[in-house]
Amino acid sequence: MRSHGPQRHLKLRQRVFVGVVMALTATACSADSASQSSSLLDGIGVIPGIDFVGQVTLPPTLASSIKFPPIQGPLVGSVAKGNRLLVIGDSIIASTANRYGGEMCRALLPLGWQVAVEAEPSRFVQFGREVLRERLSDGWDAAVVFLGTNYTGQIDKYASDLTAIVTSLNPRPVLLLTTSLFRDRQKEVNGAIASVASANENVSVLDWASLSSQSGVLNRDKIHPSPDGRAVLVTAIGKGLGPAPTQQGKCLSSKFTDDSAGGDEMPDVATTTEVSATVAPVTSLTTVLSGSSTTPSTTESTASASPTSLPTTTTP
Repeated sequence: MRSHGPQRHLKLRQRVFVGVVMALTATACSADSASQSSSLLDGIGVIPGIDFVGQVTLPPTLASSIKFPPIQGPLVGSVAKGNRLLVIGDSIIASTANRYGGEMCRALLPLGWQVAVEAEPSRFVQFGREVLRERLSDGWDAAVVFLGTNYTGQIDKYASDLTAIVTSLNPRPVLLLTTSLFRDRQKEVNGAIASVASANENVSVLDWASLSSQSGVLNRDKIHPSPDGRAVLVTAIGKGLGPAPTQQGKCLSSKFTDDSAGGDEMPDVATTTEVSATVAPVTSLTTVLSGSSTTPSTTESTASASPTSLPTTTTP
């Protein structure tokens, strides 16, 4: 009988070991579930299979390969008081406006946002202050600001203007976008954006520098989004915003539509029908993140003119 003692001890140790492994596995599964739940609430594109938001679908060439960076800060929709959204930018944002591709509204309306795109080509950061002087009193609940691709090299002036923009919008939540790194001095711009964000609690940051470095997102100039890249851009913005706190999406009219400083960087596309539609509310965050889209219930069809021939320029 004594000869079986070591075997019994071995079996006992094996049972204990298996029990420990099972306990650790259960704990890990629980942690994974919590992580997945957290990811769902974050809505930052880390959930497998999330390829598009709203009515803008990522092209098949990018849907399986594009990696959306996490948003630095809270989702705008989780802290906004309402759904009126002001989007400010240069030609990169202008290319998604109704007078061109219309991707911005198509992506954000199903999320419940009422969107005004105020963007013109070749605009520097001061343009944001100009827009706010004209439009801040129109009752906005949140903003997206993408200014810095056009940069004079005066980092103190850039940081000062960006701070003034963010301060004017406070306490409204603001989503800032970094710029693509098509030249070394853009690192200064992105550093200033990070500093402004860290000093202002109402600011979140979308890392366009990282996103735009992925294959197929930018066109040949390495500055402006390709047609596929515009879908990536508005999808990323949608993921950074999340659903609006109140639902009834609508595309609002723009006041800043001067494309005379543009050039061949502006897309050779235009919508034949404005995207200014009232869209049924999103029923849940899960619906949005799973890629389900909502058909507009009504459409205000005012014709949009095709863009005229613009002088050549190399600035965004």
